[in-house]
Amino acid sequence: MYDVCVIGAGPAGTTLARLIGGRLRVLLADARQPQSGIIAQGTGKPCGGLLAPAAQRELARQGLYLPAEVVSGPQLFAVRALDVPSGVARYYQRHYLNIDRTRFDRWLASLVPGDVETLLGWRADAIDTDRYGHTIRFTGPNGVHASARARLVVGADGAASFVRRALLGHRPSAPRYVSIQGEFEPTASDAYYGAVFAPSLTDYYGWTVPKAGSILVGGACVPGAGTVSRFDELVRLVRAGGAPAGPEVSRVSAPLLRPSHPRHIVLAGDRVALVGEAAGLVSPSSGEGISYALRSGAALARALESGLDGAEVRYRREAAMVTAGVAMRMGKSSVVYSGATRRAIMRSGLGSVTPASARPLASEFGYR
Repeated sequence: MYDVCVIGAGPAGTTLARLIGGRLRVLLADARQPQSGIIAQGTGKPCGGLLAPAAQRELARQGLYLPAEVVSGPQLFAVRALDVPSGVARYYQRHYLNIDRTRFDRWLASLVPGDVETLLGWRADAIDTDRYGHTIRFTGPNGVHASARARLVVGADGAASFVRRALLGHRPSAPRYVSIQGEFEPTASDAYYGAVFAPSLTDYYGWTVPKAGSILVGGACVPGAGTVSRFDELVRLVRAGGAPAGPEVSRVSAPLLRPSHPRHIVLAGDRVALVGEAAGLVSPSSGEGISYALRSGAALARALESGLDGAEVRYRREAAMVTAGVAMRMGKSSVVYSGATRRAIMRSGLGSVTPASARPLASEFGYR
């Protein structure tokens, strides 16, 4: 029997496995296929790949440094926020680090010690619980089945967490969005990241992120009929607003949570813990989740230093500042996504900078 079975090998799961691997018997499972012992190329996750200051601080706290191949380009220093209804654009200084998200995930996975057993390319699809622990059932390549026993199951499996549904399905979950992101050929270089507010298309936002040799355009929409067409319209708007997005190369989509109440954050139950977005730990104002994944994985590792007994209670205590950070951003979200308030702030120019090379809106820019 394993002490801990971690389901999900993203930043939260690999952080936890790395920190507890030498002390406990750990199984790390992920539905993605392995490649050279680590997670394969292609996360299938829409992510702009911007490492926020909070994530940078947590990497520093854990004593980690980014290898050169993880860092992408260009490194930019401002976000261009565009309010579509008013046509107002403002520039705000930000301190993001532009990274390759796939390589970042693979790098974190490569740090997991060799004594952590892995089950990669296998999907968890059932969990049975008895007085001694859990039996997790997996389906692998070609429909082959396997199972494992563990005293503690950790859900690090993202917004559509199977672990949360299977073991804590009675707890409320945050509203779910569909996040879609396309990779486009660039028609020119761009000096800014982009944030686009188009309330006719989504009550969340869209983004543009220049990369080395491409530009990413993404958006989060309420799921339902017309989601894809709304994203296509968002692409048209960002092009009309000046984003140098040429022909589309590829497109990915995935669910994204947007917690709006503290009860949407669920950290633990009886012999089960959730980390990262599976726990509802994601910014409701920006959708940023890497910092919360790193911090919650580390918090659970600290809770397990004294053993498995009582770890759920200790985890809630260790993660208190993480959950408080998400709760604080719920208030920020209500301000940012209030159209009248956002437009008043942007029109005032409060906190903005005015770059000498600021581009005007294209003449064909329109709002429908």
